[in-house]
Amino acid sequence: MQDHRLPRRALGALAASLMAAPRPSASQQSDWPRRPIRLICGFPPGGLTDIIARFTAQGLGAAWGQTVVVDNRSGAGGTIATDAVARAAPDGYTLFFATLSLVSNPPMFVSLPYDVERSFTALGGIAISPNVLACNAAMPWRTLGDFVTAAKAAPGTIAYSTSGIGSNGHYGGALLNMTAGIELSHVPYRGAAPATQDAISGTVPLTFNTLGTVLGAIRAGQLRALAVAGPGRNVDLPEIPTFTEAGYDLPDTSVWYGLVGPAGLPAALARRIESDVVALQRQPEMRERLQSQGSETLALDAAGLAARIREELPRWRRVAQAVGIRPE
Repeated sequence: MQDHRLPRRALGALAASLMAAPRPSASQQSDWPRRPIRLICGFPPGGLTDIIARFTAQGLGAAWGQTVVVDNRSGAGGTIATDAVARAAPDGYTLFFATLSLVSNPPMFVSLPYDVERSFTALGGIAISPNVLACNAAMPWRTLGDFVTAAKAAPGTIAYSTSGIGSNGHYGGALLNMTAGIELSHVPYRGAAPATQDAISGTVPLTFNTLGTVLGAIRAGQLRALAVAGPGRNVDLPEIPTFTEAGYDLPDTSVWYGLVGPAGLPAALARRIESDVVALQRQPEMRERLQSQGSETLALDAAGLAARIREELPRWRRVAQAVGIRPE
């Protein structure tokens, strides 16, 4: 039998070359970006996540003098996109338009192919939008109280749509079930846009979604807002109470958006990107664009976003346990 083992000296040289090869050089970092950047988004085109991702791509692309291409990779509550970023080279050419699902997904799955706290580099906040429960305008419910009364009379027969498993809407509906003593059926979609469209058409009577996603349909009289799951009443819907005001103590399930890169992003490059993200937060045009979508700026630098991720991971695990959500 022929021996195919390498000599120790050759093994040592090979190991050294492999360890040295993948790291971007200082010159490669200093002239970044030299080609278009991919901004991976975990939800399909047309929804609020996609819209704000495109605002972000336009703003950062102008700052960098390069095209930032939004790469929509929907499915599995955003985990497909998240995994793609975790596996990407840490060279600044693949970034992630992260959402609340980054921290709300782990309790939903038995296992994930990435570690939220170790597989990524936080780069800064982008936006935040409150969560809204809205019904098809043809439904008879005028208030949240009307709806809860109807739901109690017909347990398990009323469905609500959301942007997917592990979304803020999924948690919001589960929390409302527990708090109000009702039994709504969850219908997850691959994104906020189709979830909203089916509520407008009447395929499902309700949607639990971000304000920016449903605001146009509410203003057009296609949907009726019943309550806001945010820290207070929203300027776009000042007449709509929060869940707490309506008598149901739901926590704030607002969805946030931030920019994230793979772990191992060189420190100098991470600081460069962070600086441009913070500058984007301060741009009046970006703020106006976000406000047009029922959202606000999330003014967090890289450290602030990293802290939010660390703090929210255990919070959503506790919420999942409290409402009886089991990992799949």
